Amino acid sequence: MDKPQSICTTTPIERAVSLTLEAEVMTDADTGIPSLIASTDPQLHDLADVSPARLREMVAAARARLVEFERLADEHEARVLGRLEVAA
Repeated sequence: MDKPQSICTTTPIERAVSLTLEAEVMTDADTGIPSLIASTDPQLHDLADVSPARLREMVAAARARLVEFERLADEHEARVLGRLEVAA
């Protein structure tokens, strides 16, 4: 009786990172008073008035999130270089 052959395939590791930060100074059409609004949602579901201090907090959080983008690039580069070294 033949033994079943096992096929081992490697599944690529998939990971995605995203970052959204929208900010705008809008002038109220009725009062003429400017307001600062911001959102971190791509669909702007959390769009709200924010203080300059709150916007700075959001910017700091976005900067920290950028580390994940760099990490993703580093991981991809290591995988690609690893494959090239194995193929050589």
